[in-house]
Amino acid sequence: MEEKAESGRPREKFKFSPLDLNALRLQLVRLEETIIFGLIERSQFKQNPSAYAKDGIKVLGAGGASQFHGSIFSYYLTENEKVHAAMRRYTSPDEHPFTPYQYLPKPILPQLEWPKTLVEPSGKWNFNDKILKFYFDKVLKTLCEPGSDQHYGSCVTVDVGLLQALSKRINYGKFVAEIKYRQNKALIRRLLEKKDIQGIRKLITKPDVESKILQRVQLKAVAYGNPDVLSIIDDDLQGPKEGKAIDATKGKIDPKQISKLYEEIMELTKQVQMRYLLERPLD
Repeated sequence: MEEKAESGRPREKFKFSPLDLNALRLQLVRLEETIIFGLIERSQFKQNPSAYAKDGIKVLGAGGASQFHGSIFSYYLTENEKVHAAMRRYTSPDEHPFTPYQYLPKPILPQLEWPKTLVEPSGKWNFNDKILKFYFDKVLKTLCEPGSDQHYGSCVTVDVGLLQALSKRINYGKFVAEIKYRQNKALIRRLLEKKDIQGIRKLITKPDVESKILQRVQLKAVAYGNPDVLSIIDDDLQGPKEGKAIDATKGKIDPKQISKLYEEIMELTKQVQMRYLLERPLD
């Protein structure tokens, strides 16, 4: 008998292959670019502490009753994720909301039938609290000038899109860990049985790969945030000319800052991998 969603409509089957290493790598590269653009975009605004003040706004409902009282950021994040939840975004195994599930609506679209990928209970937890802390403690303070520019709506819009990309990228560590477990099952079992935490961390750490990623991120940050790139493109459209060098110091943001932040993003991803492996039931 065909399984029905709560709406009464049949569940739709969906191809989802995050344990395909090549597909996962391509997805991580796409997220890398989204994150770099988001970091550059957020750096255009000041830190804007008023956007995150706990008593920033008060939204009244029917009859004048208080419907929301909190920060501009929290309001936009929650309302944004409510819409996304209704569109079934958070039924996907690779999506994690910042808003607790009990405050999100059920999807109005038919449920998708996801193939089993992660092993519970290690796949159920959410790392977003640490991602938020990293964002406020490191990202905003590193990239943005202190003070206020009054662009509260614009900056929290960028915040939420960037945080959702960071969440997806970092929580993908669960899928990376599952792939590594399946590739090195006997070795990881031995390390877990001996409680060799450093041995597990060494196994999942690939210094050469990480170094190449950071070099690529820095080069993309130079290209995406530098006015010289647009000038070269404009010149090329008008006809071939002699090569022009790109002055990395003229960019909207220091590419080394982007690379350094991305190094911390990879460390958070590694923490997700470690937690997943430590909590994953052995088989």
